Amino acid sequence: MLAGWLIFLMILLSITHGLYSEVPRSLAGIAAWIAGALLFVQVKGLGRTQALVLLGVGLAAMTWGVANGAAVPLEKALSTNQALLAMLAAVSFLRLVILPEATTEEQLPTGPKALWRTLLGVHFFGAVINLSAVMILGDRQSRREALSPTQAIVLSRGFAVASHWSSFFAAMGVALTNAPGAQFTTLSPVGLPIALIALVVTGLTLSRREQGVHFRGYPMQFSALWIPALLSMGVMGCHLVWRELPILTLISILSITLTIVLLLMRNRSEGMERLGQHIANGLPRMRGELTLFLSAGILAAGITAAMDAMALDLAIDHFGAQEATLLLLFMVGISILGVHPVISIATAGSILMPLVADPNLLALTFLMTWALGITTSPFSGMHLAMQGRFGINAYRFPRWNGGFAIFMLLVDSVALHLYANW
Repeated sequence: MLAGWLIFLMILLSITHGLYSEVPRSLAGIAAWIAGALLFVQVKGLGRTQALVLLGVGLAAMTWGVANGAAVPLEKALSTNQALLAMLAAVSFLRLVILPEATTEEQLPTGPKALWRTLLGVHFFGAVINLSAVMILGDRQSRREALSPTQAIVLSRGFAVASHWSSFFAAMGVALTNAPGAQFTTLSPVGLPIALIALVVTGLTLSRREQGVHFRGYPMQFSALWIPALLSMGVMGCHLVWRELPILTLISILSITLTIVLLLMRNRSEGMERLGQHIANGLPRMRGELTLFLSAGILAAGITAAMDAMALDLAIDHFGAQEATLLLLFMVGISILGVHPVISIATAGSILMPLVADPNLLALTFLMTWALGITTSPFSGMHLAMQGRFGINAYRFPRWNGGFAIFMLLVDSVALHLYANW
């Protein structure tokens, strides 16, 4: 319970820093670290191993860098990902008001149309409420019989490709954090058509299969999409008006405000009770993301200190479309081997940012890495969650999504070159 309230305090402190820069961002970082320390004992398996490795490597690099003349990057270590974590925690409140509803008696629709509706539904709901959308749609589809490979692929791809454009996705926060100067208003319009291509290709190829013809979909009511649409337009509109307000702060404010307003409108007493329960019991469930991003902040701080001490001069003197494509191929490749995209992105951002003339190009590469990395890796949080929830072997996803990933790498490469030469 205490950890949940500390995470909520982190949200408030991060928003306060975004509104009033004189308030130190390290205050939000300290609240996050205390919550992370309380919750770390509950982190198990791969998540725990990744966090310990990141902490170990980051602290070692930081110690070496400081010992060789670099300044102690204390604020960077404490606060690198505080705005991102605050955004993720704030977005989690939206689950209280915009989850798609389906009665237990409602029959599942079948056929290609049901596949398309499920694909688009998991994409647009997932773009706002993140992994919860996959779990909710998957739970309903698997209530009477296990998920089929086609159902699993629809959920996996439909959710993951939202990384290209959604402001509510962790990928966007990571990209903006590790490519300072990148603009959401540039990234999202470029990423949206790429996501659209991915959805169309997925829908066309899967709906023609035998499993697609008999596909059991989610009874999606697209009238419920008005809140996600309102949020997305609200973020874009407010960012155009208040450009000085950090986009992650804006998302946090809108998410919390809209949740509270809708809860009060629907049922004041019950709404406030649900809000309190989410703070106390819901927020601590993000312990995996919390420990991963906190430890990634230590890694980024350590790499920065080590590079300062070495006065590292990389061989490349230009970062263009070709370099971005090679970086994308490399980072997706190591994602398949189990390196979480946040690790490769934090490392690449620390090393490459001094060389990058256009941070949007680097941020686009990061978004593409995240989308394809979690689609193809058996170690991604999405696939591990689906394995635990639905009994699907996570090691099947690289085979199921391999051809799709190769196609999307070509699409992404073309998009990077078009953007760089536009």
